[in-house]
Amino acid sequence: MFYLLFIFYLAAACFFITRISFIKESNLAVKTILALFLLKILAGIVYGYISIHFYHKGSDNWALNNYGQQEYQIMISKPGFFFTDIFKSNYGNFYGNFFGSIGSYWSDLKFNILIKIVAILNIFSRGNYYINSLFFNFLCFFGHVALYRIFINIYSNRKWVVIAGCFLLPSVLYFSSGLNKDCVVFAMLGIFCYSMFFSLQQKFSIKRILAIIISLIVLLFVRNYVVVALLPVTLAWIICSRYKTNILITFLSVYIFWALSLWVVQLLQPSFNPLKIITQKQKDFFELPLATSQMQTDTLAPTVKSFILNSPNAINHVVLRPYFWEFPSGFYKLASLEFTCYGLLFLMMLLFYQKHKPANPFIFFSILLSLTLFLFIGYIVPNAGSLIRYRSIYLPFLITPVICSIYCEKFFMFFHISNKKM
Repeated sequence: MFYLLFIFYLAAACFFITRISFIKESNLAVKTILALFLLKILAGIVYGYISIHFYHKGSDNWALNNYGQQEYQIMISKPGFFFTDIFKSNYGNFYGNFFGSIGSYWSDLKFNILIKIVAILNIFSRGNYYINSLFFNFLCFFGHVALYRIFINIYSNRKWVVIAGCFLLPSVLYFSSGLNKDCVVFAMLGIFCYSMFFSLQQKFSIKRILAIIISLIVLLFVRNYVVVALLPVTLAWIICSRYKTNILITFLSVYIFWALSLWVVQLLQPSFNPLKIITQKQKDFFELPLATSQMQTDTLAPTVKSFILNSPNAINHVVLRPYFWEFPSGFYKLASLEFTCYGLLFLMMLLFYQKHKPANPFIFFSILLSLTLFLFIGYIVPNAGSLIRYRSIYLPFLITPVICSIYCEKFFMFFHISNKKM
């Protein structure tokens, strides 16, 4: 029965995915859209299969689906309680600790929202994981298309390179295809960036403003530190787009102003220390059971000095780890090879750089946002498995500009000349 139901929903999704105006306006051929969408669904199936067969108790994806089934039973037996218990804190009347990961109503809320969504989806899926994954990936596909429409607007002559950066990066395709927060975060980031990009390029319409507001609210509830990282970089993007200021100076000035503002607020209100948010996140990770891919991580103190001293280790974690020889599992070796390839692509860009004129503020936004989030992840995540998954969904923002800036003709000309000399 579930096989037939999956095929029915997949056929319906394929029918609608090629007829939705947002996707049609990408100007991708119908065959290309279907191929990319089916690849996304296949990645979701593989993710689910690997999770249940190679991870203890099926990882967070299957746990979310199981909780969704329990909530579904509550929904059909006590609908009033189903829609109201989400507002009740498990910690008495305490609703503080907004950025906390443990003992926080807000941390529980992001899981509760996803569980409620899965429970509602179970009306149609009958609790089947792979069908729920299909529904999630239908939403996530809009994030891929949104990023594609932005980057193809900037790199109009690099269609297949942009497709590779926005749809086909292995870890992005894999981790954003699960029944998890990463899928939702990626979709909301894509929609936010798309709405901002074309609003600044054209105009702010009611539809785009609503998309910006909704995406920010969802991000705030599901992964709040992403919104914090978005604020300064978006402000710099807006200033550059509206006032045509020097891009590099504007982004640098906004970041400096943002840091000074936080410092002044801390002086005026000593109880406010934004660095404590990061140290608490790290502490929450340390309190989890040791993972098989645990990495040596120094404990952060909520001081500037501690963050500066630990920055090389954080950069090492997020850029170089896991090392190819570090863990015996083939999964970590593949992740290491993937990041090595990105490093080689970056070197190619430096050697065979193709300057894009005029410079687009979104590229600076994209690169700085991803680097900021990378550094945050490097500071707080002490195991390679979580680190690979967390950083994956921000890769298109960094890798797409890199591969689109490689001057291929110059690259092939270089090897042609080298061969002649030999």
